[in-house]
Amino acid sequence: MDADIYTIGKELDMKAEQAKTMATPRLPPNLPLKIMFLTFDVLYGKGRNLPKVMVLEILARYPYWAWENGAYKLLSLWHCNTKMVSEQKIKDALRHIDMGREAQDNEQWHMLLWADLCQQNNIKLNWFKHFLLPRHMTFVYFYMTRIMYWLNPVWSFKMNAAFESHAEHEYMLYAQEHPEFDDVDVDSIWFEYYPRQKTLGDLVRRVGLDERDHMNHSLDEAARLEKKR
Repeated sequence: MDADIYTIGKELDMKAEQAKTMATPRLPPNLPLKIMFLTFDVLYGKGRNLPKVMVLEILARYPYWAWENGAYKLLSLWHCNTKMVSEQKIKDALRHIDMGREAQDNEQWHMLLWADLCQQNNIKLNWFKHFLLPRHMTFVYFYMTRIMYWLNPVWSFKMNAAFESHAEHEYMLYAQEHPEFDDVDVDSIWFEYYPRQKTLGDLVRRVGLDERDHMNHSLDEAARLEKKR
């Protein structure tokens, strides 16, 4: 995939990128994701708000952890075995560890930013909806991703791409529904680690672009693995 498609570290017209997202259809989700998105809307409502996107980010981190964890387990399994393992298999595992680490850190900053903004705006989080339910949902999502990664990594990367496509569109819709966000200055202690944005509108769009980058990285890796076959 063309490296120019990635947005990280670039100066961009955020509203133009938002329009680009809105003009692009979402990737079709598989059945587990359809069930997840439906359940998510039933539990948290169809509307978009800070507490809901914070839970979205809690979920978003787990596939990357599953790739990292799964690749580590494969490396351990291979090197406890007496059979020779190809250099390419080892390089693929190391690649997936690096991908997992980088992406889950990015998703973590998203979660921390939204949690900080909830606190700044005195938004009370519900123990059941924002602690207990996410723990159960992430457990299912993590192991579903791990099983798919073990059976066929391509399935896992394609599922994650569809999840991130959904997240990208949700963020751009969130910004579109709240034009007043462009008049809201934003600050957070986590801008020490995450690219500082001037307004809440641009922060929502920047996070949406991160999700687009994750989607494209997942598609790129799925295509690379398919090409090797």
